[in-house]
Amino acid sequence: MLMAGACASKRRRLFGPASMPKHEAQQNLADYIEEYTGRLTKQGSSIATFNDLWKAFSAVKAGQWSKKFKEDLRYLFGKHVLPFVGEQALRQVTLTSLQLLLNKLAEDGYSKSAIGQIRTYIKACFEYATDEELIDKNPARKLAAPKIRKKPCERFLSLEELDALLSAASPREHLILRILAVCGLRPAEILVLRIEDFEGTQLRIDEALKERQRGEDRIGETKTSESDNYVTVPPHLAREVQAWIAGLPDRNNRRAFLFPNSSGKPFGVGNYLKRHLKPLAEGVGIHDLTHQAFRRTSSTHIQRHATPKDMQRHLRHSDPQTTLTHYAKVIPESLRSAVAALDSQIMGVPLGSRTRVPENLHATGAAGDEDAAAAPRESKRRAGPVAAILSQGNGHPRPESDTEARCVH
Repeated sequence: MLMAGACASKRRRLFGPASMPKHEAQQNLADYIEEYTGRLTKQGSSIATFNDLWKAFSAVKAGQWSKKFKEDLRYLFGKHVLPFVGEQALRQVTLTSLQLLLNKLAEDGYSKSAIGQIRTYIKACFEYATDEELIDKNPARKLAAPKIRKKPCERFLSLEELDALLSAASPREHLILRILAVCGLRPAEILVLRIEDFEGTQLRIDEALKERQRGEDRIGETKTSESDNYVTVPPHLAREVQAWIAGLPDRNNRRAFLFPNSSGKPFGVGNYLKRHLKPLAEGVGIHDLTHQAFRRTSSTHIQRHATPKDMQRHLRHSDPQTTLTHYAKVIPESLRSAVAALDSQIMGVPLGSRTRVPENLHATGAAGDEDAAAAPRESKRRAGPVAAILSQGNGHPRPESDTEARCVH
C-alpha cells in the first residue's frame, strides 16, 4: 500500500492531477493549437488565401526556426511574396504566377540567396497545405530557380584605399575603420560594442544590431552561434582602444557603448554608413563603399598571414567539415600573430614597433559634437602608401589596379 501510494504521488508530481475529463483535455489542446496558429484545427474552411496559409505554416514551423531566421523570412515574404499572391485563394495560385514572381525578383537584381529562400519556403508552404489536405496538388512542386544575372559583389579595399581612409578619418572613424579592417567585425556587431567587451587583448562579440526591430529587440543575438565569440586585438590597436575609452564621458559605466551617438545609443548600420563613412570615402575618391567591403578587406589581406583554419576562426564562420567547437573561446597564438601582422600591414609600420595613437583621440569623446568628430583631420601616421612596405618579404604581389583589387582570389 505504501509503495502504491508513493507511485501515485510521483505520477501526480510528473503529470499533474488526473482530474481533467478526456473531452476537456481535448478542448484545451484545441484551444492551444488555435491560439498559436490563429486557426481552428479543422482548417479546410478557415484557411482560404495564401496569406492565411503562410500564417499557419509559420506558426507550425516556428519552433524549428531561430529568432533571426523567423525575422528574415517574415521580412522576405512580407516584402516580396504576400503583397502579390497573399490575397489569392489557394486553388487559384498557379505554378505560372509563382514562377513569374521569382523571375521578376531575379530581373530586379535580388540576390541568389534571397530568391533561393523564397523558392524553398513557397514550396514547403504548399507541401504543408497538401499534407493537411487543404489542396489536392502542390502548384510549387516544379518551381524552378531563375538564372541570377546579378553577380555577388566582391569589392574590397586595396591597402592604398585603406591608407587614404585612415589618413582622412576623425578619431572615432579612425578607430572604427581599423577594427573593421583588422578584426573583421560585421557592422551590426561593431556598433553595439560596449566598454566591457574590450578585454585588453581581445574583444567579446555577443550582441548584434537588428535594424528592423525597435525598442528592446533592437539589440539581440549575433548572426550565428559561431559569431558569438572573441576576436583578437593586436597591441597597437589595443592602445588606440584604451585611449578612446579614456576620453568617453561615460567611461566608468562598463555597459556604455563604445561608439555611441549623441543620445548615448548605438548608430543604425545604414545611417552610420550614409552620414559618416560614405562622405569620408567620397572625400578620398572611393565612390562605391559598402559595409560588406570591410569584412572582405579583412579576409582578403589576412590570407598572406594566416592559415585557412585561422581565417575561418578570425571571421567566426561555421564549416560542417571543421570541428571549430574545440576552439570556441580560445584564440590560437597563430591567429594572434596573423592579426597583429595584418594591423602592421594596414598601418604601414614594422611588426612589433609602437605606433602613435592618433592625436586628440581621448580628448574628443564619443558623445561630443558629432560634426567635430566627423571632420577630416591630418593623420599622424606614416606618410605615403601602405603598400610600399607590404611587397617586401611576403612573396605575394599586390594588385596593381582598381580592377584587380575588386577580385578576391
